[in-house]
Amino acid sequence: MSTMPGTIFINYRKDDTRWNALALYNELQKYFEKDQLFKDFNTILPGDDFVVSIENALRKCDVLLVLIGPTWLNMKDDTGRRRLDDPDDFVVLEISTALNRNIQVIPVLIDNTPMPKASELPESMRALYRRQFVEISNTRFEDDVQNLAEAIQKVLPQGSIRVQPTPVKEDRPSQPLKTEIPEVTNVSIVRPSNNFVLAMIATILCLPFGVVGLLSANKVDSLWSAGKYNEAAEESRKAKNWSIYAFIAAALLYIIYAVGASK
Repeated sequence: MSTMPGTIFINYRKDDTRWNALALYNELQKYFEKDQLFKDFNTILPGDDFVVSIENALRKCDVLLVLIGPTWLNMKDDTGRRRLDDPDDFVVLEISTALNRNIQVIPVLIDNTPMPKASELPESMRALYRRQFVEISNTRFEDDVQNLAEAIQKVLPQGSIRVQPTPVKEDRPSQPLKTEIPEVTNVSIVRPSNNFVLAMIATILCLPFGVVGLLSANKVDSLWSAGKYNEAAEESRKAKNWSIYAFIAAALLYIIYAVGASK
């Protein structure tokens, strides 16, 4: 962890908000130094003891962000047990430890996910219900993250903020922070379709164009997994366009063949 004053721990469920956590981590670097942000993929090295690394990070943590998406509350493990009911679950351990140590815990609700009720949470995490939450939507992403950064700024030690965000004009302690802005175009949270099936059909109909589309379709998922969101979206678009070209070419060839056969 950073030796700078003020560290921020991002808690998330990989099967629920993995890409949201990555996008949030990248966007928060506009307001804080990279070393102040703790997330397992960028801070825990190969061979490190995961539990020890988390424990050390929480000792130096000033703010814990709990990302809550649509499946966070009721997600189950392989045995059918709700993950939040497992006391050894890493997400539960991180949140419970932070609450017990009176670390500033901020629930972050993703894309209109409702705040869980106290009765829906395990006993070790019930205090989470009393914590003021913020909301982040993919249609207000940049401004929502700026509002979150301003909330974090209020609890971090002085001198830990790199960029001073625009001050909040209204004090709304009991309401989620919201700002209406146009749809964000430079940060993609929605995974693009790889259009693989479309490209396969196009390849059967018109091999040259279809193969080009198939090559682009094969790149989409690997680019997205590598965090190259814009490149993934571009390859998705190419796969779709080349498939359409293949359909048009196949239709033209069929018309030419039908006209020739009728003579």
